[in-house]
Amino acid sequence: MQRLTAFVHRRLPALPPSDWERESPAHNALHRDVLIGFSFLVFALLSYEMVLSVTEQDKAVDRLPAYAVLASLILPLMFRRRWPIAMMLIGSAAFMISGTSSAYTVTMQLTAQVAYFLCLYTAVAWSKNRKALWSTMSIVLLSMTVWILIDLFTSDLLKEAGKAIVENPAGFISPDTAFALYTFATNVLYFGGSISLGLISWSNSYANEVVKSQAERIAAQAEQLADRAVNEERLRIARELHDVIAHHIASVGVQAAAARMVQDRDPQKASELMKGIETSARSAVGETRALLGVLRERGSQVLPETATADSRHPEPSMTGLPTLLSENQALGLSVAISRSEHAEGFIDSLAPGISLALYRICGEALANVRRHSTARTATLSLRSGIDEQGPWVEAEVTDEGSSRADSSGSGYGLRGIRERANLHHGFVEIGPRVPRGWRTRARLRVTTDAAHKVES
Repeated sequence: MQRLTAFVHRRLPALPPSDWERESPAHNALHRDVLIGFSFLVFALLSYEMVLSVTEQDKAVDRLPAYAVLASLILPLMFRRRWPIAMMLIGSAAFMISGTSSAYTVTMQLTAQVAYFLCLYTAVAWSKNRKALWSTMSIVLLSMTVWILIDLFTSDLLKEAGKAIVENPAGFISPDTAFALYTFATNVLYFGGSISLGLISWSNSYANEVVKSQAERIAAQAEQLADRAVNEERLRIARELHDVIAHHIASVGVQAAAARMVQDRDPQKASELMKGIETSARSAVGETRALLGVLRERGSQVLPETATADSRHPEPSMTGLPTLLSENQALGLSVAISRSEHAEGFIDSLAPGISLALYRICGEALANVRRHSTARTATLSLRSGIDEQGPWVEAEVTDEGSSRADSSGSGYGLRGIRERANLHHGFVEIGPRVPRGWRTRARLRVTTDAAHKVES
């Protein structure tokens, strides 16, 4: 049995693993097998009646034994996929028993041959217990071989066949040898064909299951990627809302409070503050329109209501850092900036994505100083370099103030800083300084293409 299994696996290397089981057919398919098997039996009986009509009376087999042989070979087809190994054994026993009796000519009928062929094919194609299948198949093949050899060399069939064919054969092979070889080749094709087709069906079923499983996995992964893309876009928009619009609205509140306080004693200062409020409000409106334009985009198409000349603006970058510092100056925070030796020209030439992330981190860190610290001055340090992991760029904002008691925040700003740093495979250090003050430091990884710029 093991040698037979190894031989089959060598000839068909794409077979499923030994522990795989083919899914059972549906109930309607099993019911259809019963109907087809019964219909085939009726057809076989009618076919045999046609054969009897062209057979001499003294050479014909009685109907009752002939019908019994056909029924024993065809009725197992009704349950061939429900109990494939058992039906193959029943068909094999009926085939050999009838072959040793006077009804052997019935087994030579086309319908009987097709029925037994289907029993062998179904056993190989649908058996779940493959060890039991190959053990049983080995016994069946061995029994068939012994039975055919005994029938050839102990009966008068070979001699009668040799005399009945021709008295003076035209071929160069002797009638005895030719008949034996022909019988052997026919049985090899018959049994080999049924087993091979069964293995092909079994392997195809496994391949279809693998393809189906892969398709389901791909669909699930595509859905996960789509959900991830949506979530990432939501986070990006949330960060933009917090870093841009929330800052503008906060500055409006600060300037409005200051204008109210100085309105009576310094009308000119109050007027300047009101202009600052107007500028911040316009900026907030512009940024809001830009974000709405992003949300309403459909591929490369933009909806008509957003397709205006000023609906989209270039994303901010580190080249706009002087404007950011001026805005903080107007809001009462003086910022001193320092750059490392290599960071002077390198930071201004960063790619748009990392430049935007660094710009937003600087803006959020400075906004935190304004909102949560008593300090009126801060230091922004920009550095770049290369370590064992590649080129990097970082921004650090420090102050020497104390925390305001009534300025607890939501935490979304610090979360946004960490998310932007993680997006560029960096890290963040945020915490108090000794003896006082606060530090926000974020280091971002730069693409390899920028390494040459850093070295130069």
